[in-house]
Amino acid sequence: MNKIIVFAVGLILLLPQFSYGRCQNSHYPPAYDSVRVIEKVYLHIDRESYYPGDDIWFKAYLIDATDRKLSNNSMNLHVELISTDQKIIDSNIVRLDNGLGNGDFRLSEKIQSGRYMLRAYTNYMRNFGDQLFFTKDITIINSSDALKAFADSINDKRNIPEISFYPEGGSLVDNVTSRVAFKAVDVYGYAKNISGKIYSSEGELAGEFKSGHKGMGSFSLTPVSGLKYFAFIQTLGGDSLKYELPKSFSSGVVLAISDNRKKELAISLRTNSQTLPSILDHDLSLVVSARNTPLKTYSFRMKSMNSFFNLPTEDIPDGIAMLTLLGTDNKPLCERLVYIQNNEEVKVVVEAEKSEFKKRDSVSLKISLMVNSTTSQDAFLSLSATDNIFTDNSRFHSNISSWFLLESDVHGPVEEPSYYFDASNPERLSDLDLLLLTQGWRDFEWKYNTMIYPPEIGFTISGRVRKKFADVPIKNSIVNIGIFNRRKPLITYILTDSSGRFCLKGVELTGRAKLIASVTGDKNVLKGWLLLDSIKYSPATIGNNIVLKEVRHENDPLSEDFQSTSGIPLSKNNVQKFIQYAEFKSSFQKKYRISDTITPGEVTISAKRLDESGPSLARSRHYLMATPDASLLVTPQLEKYGTTRQLFTSGIFFSSHGIERPIFVIDGMKVSGDLFFSFPIASVERFDVLDTWATAGAFGPNQEDPRNQTKPATGVYSIITRSTFTTNSPIFHSVKVKISGYNEPRIFYSPKHHTTLESDYKPDLRTTLLWEPNIKVDNDKEVLLNYFNSDNPSKVKVIVEGITTGGIPVTGYTEYEVK
Repeated sequence: MNKIIVFAVGLILLLPQFSYGRCQNSHYPPAYDSVRVIEKVYLHIDRESYYPGDDIWFKAYLIDATDRKLSNNSMNLHVELISTDQKIIDSNIVRLDNGLGNGDFRLSEKIQSGRYMLRAYTNYMRNFGDQLFFTKDITIINSSDALKAFADSINDKRNIPEISFYPEGGSLVDNVTSRVAFKAVDVYGYAKNISGKIYSSEGELAGEFKSGHKGMGSFSLTPVSGLKYFAFIQTLGGDSLKYELPKSFSSGVVLAISDNRKKELAISLRTNSQTLPSILDHDLSLVVSARNTPLKTYSFRMKSMNSFFNLPTEDIPDGIAMLTLLGTDNKPLCERLVYIQNNEEVKVVVEAEKSEFKKRDSVSLKISLMVNSTTSQDAFLSLSATDNIFTDNSRFHSNISSWFLLESDVHGPVEEPSYYFDASNPERLSDLDLLLLTQGWRDFEWKYNTMIYPPEIGFTISGRVRKKFADVPIKNSIVNIGIFNRRKPLITYILTDSSGRFCLKGVELTGRAKLIASVTGDKNVLKGWLLLDSIKYSPATIGNNIVLKEVRHENDPLSEDFQSTSGIPLSKNNVQKFIQYAEFKSSFQKKYRISDTITPGEVTISAKRLDESGPSLARSRHYLMATPDASLLVTPQLEKYGTTRQLFTSGIFFSSHGIERPIFVIDGMKVSGDLFFSFPIASVERFDVLDTWATAGAFGPNQEDPRNQTKPATGVYSIITRSTFTTNSPIFHSVKVKISGYNEPRIFYSPKHHTTLESDYKPDLRTTLLWEPNIKVDNDKEVLLNYFNSDNPSKVKVIVEGITTGGIPVTGYTEYEVK
């Protein structure tokens, strides 16, 4: 059997993390029922406001929405930075390990001021549109254009409110008393409180209404057959505005939640005399589901026009659930969203040893879990300690709990989302009920029959092989694949199937790398035309609702009391303060060459060494740790040999440098002789030889011959691949491209100020004092963290977010002052 084929089979057996076969290019899912998997993702970022040149640090949490536990359904998370003109200006692919991952962005020194968006999603989430994508507004302030960027005003004088009405259960039914929820917003989509009256088309007063929390409220209405109903409100100018309510139907059932108690829901069903005969003594079904995944089904019969019963919820996971009433033909009659809260509360406690510190003081933080339950809970957490002027200081800003339990499950943005999770607020659950009645997700279109985006587990390299002069597939040809980066290279082989296709899935790749692939047939001869599928990820489209533009309600958009929607102050004084600080910081950065987060081991480059022999020789010296004893530059004339083996047997170069026990190296990486000799000449820039045994011995013993493993190598055969991916002649049997893998997260570093000697002084202007993305807290233990303050007098906000092993999102924070 061909030696390479034997080696390839052995290598495939040794690499179980890879999946070989045909890639799915048609509809997804595969054999298992992936429809039941609904992913959600959340990013904890270190702050919400940045300057050019700053770092954005983030921690990712991926969960299964059914139980909110960390999910391993996907390994690849796509995180993007989107500009105000809805363009992706930077992106990372973050590796998720059991639902957890972290990364960062370095902002350009020339980035313009404005509102930017962080967006995160998995490939699998794209099956459901962008409703499940995580999005986060951030502010970037460049001192050169900040005043202009944040000075656009919007005239608010003709702000006519828009009111939407939502009958509980979905529809009004003639002669059945129903609860009707409503929400009023201004032309910019922000809540607007209103009051008014309801009249029938015959002019009779049918009720009154008044909004409570965030422009929302409800009223009761018993519609009469044949009549229409209208809502009237008065503007400040005395004008009367008229809005038509949804029409009522002659038959139907109204589903209502009369009481939402812990571990139990009080359900009421009402119908009219026209509908009752058609459902009397027939089985109806009430299905409880979350994200279209059925959790429970109850069967019952209505004996009268009013039915009441209690629905136990103790085994329904916390969060938003949907109740759907199905008729005798299993068609939905009505539906209702409800928030379930059964679990005992879990809190993260963050404590600093004192409330005031000095500049460059050492700070010690203590983190622990407070669990009011008999069930043991551990937690995976991330922490940021930041100057609070750069954080969202609104009282009820978005956090991991509000995102996973609420924001990701409703239409549109939610104002003050964490308001609904403030345990000290007795009105929060009733207000949350109104929010679900008005912004619920019951109208989402879930297209399970057209799922075309599979979960990503690593990276995929695929393509097909055809004949050179005819579009005819070549089966059972060997595709040699080599991926070279700073880490250990990936070297493997795969056979094409009957259609000429090949697919290597589950590739682990971090950072940038070179992919070199070639096709060989019998006797190691390059053959056919290798066509590689696109290895660039096509990101999801950006909808008009993704990037939220700044909205201001005052005629003077920078009035002193104005606060932006994300909680970051944008008054005239504060914009000027941001600009002044940015200019001050920029001057020190240029003088001392410091960045937002000081990095260890900084090296100042005073001059660059010139290599007169060219970059390929410099690379060879670096890889071999010596100057080659002999070299051969690949010219267009040499490409006719196809592979290294053919060049070797030609006697042009290697015959004069015969080595008894050679080490084979490609770009400094030891490889097998099989790979070395099957390497395509078109991908080679130069061949080098070390025939000095002492230098060659630095690479270790020869691994090719088991009998010589204890003997030192007597030389090195080295390939330096082309640094540029141009070819001297058309190449069909080989490809070489640059590829990118997972973003390699940098390690956050904060200095340790043990000395205050003037000669050692370097300004510390860090805004983020500490970023720790990987904290594991056990149920009965404490975690201690230590760091040093910077030179900035400020209030520091410490925010901890994460999720427990039981699927409970948690958050905690503390503040202290630096003087």
